[in-house]
Amino acid sequence: MAQGPPTPPPTSTTEIQDQVRDAVLDRSSDPPAERAPSPPLPGPPLDAYQQAFPNIYELAIQRDFSALAHYAETMDLKGQNPRSPSRLLLIVPLALTYLILDNHTLAQLVVARLPENSRFHPLTRALGNLVASASEREYAQVYAHAEVMCGLAQQPESANDNLANLITTLVTLFVELFRQKTFTLLSRAFSSIETSQAQLYLGLSREQLLSATSGAWRYDSVSDMLYPPGNNDTTLHTNCPVPSSLDTFDSVASDLIKLESGL
Repeated sequence: MAQGPPTPPPTSTTEIQDQVRDAVLDRSSDPPAERAPSPPLPGPPLDAYQQAFPNIYELAIQRDFSALAHYAETMDLKGQNPRSPSRLLLIVPLALTYLILDNHTLAQLVVARLPENSRFHPLTRALGNLVASASEREYAQVYAHAEVMCGLAQQPESANDNLANLITTLVTLFVELFRQKTFTLLSRAFSSIETSQAQLYLGLSREQLLSATSGAWRYDSVSDMLYPPGNNDTTLHTNCPVPSSLDTFDSVASDLIKLESGL
């Protein structure tokens, strides 16, 4: 089939304007070109406390608590804003570490370092109560405040999961060491003790107490009394290791006086 002659180019002003308008309309119907996504904006720089936390976490997992305390103390001195909320990443693990190391005086000094704006945080209040109870050997209160602190750390609104897990780990370890030391003191201080009294000192239910002391203490179901064996066996049957420093003579003698005076 023969094709007709080609369309002549526009010659008049009107034809040229019509051609330009048609070209613009054709381009406007094309889909818009996709834009490349903008790169994410960089976050604020980490302060000294935030930079220190991963190392603190790692030392805690390794149970190198002496190194943790030294490192945390050094990094706290380097912090430029002691009123920063992120300082809790350092202060809370440091105070718990001193409790684990059985240095309650330093734990108290760490808590006292907190600025006024951080002392009313529920977590720091619970920490202060735990440190105070441990220092005063308020046995039942130690276990109660430890439970409160772990509960606060594991709340869904916790801003830092790693800190929450670290707090739970450190508090749990401290409670086990505190309980083991108390068990040793009870074994050396008494030839017999009421089951309810032992529950108070060890923070255990009746069933837990009888299970934990089985083979170490003799139980009389008639009198509901427990009979420690003296110095023959002062190990509470838990899975938590106890540092040898907890069994030093001076520590036992000092705590034994406090224990007897509280009865």
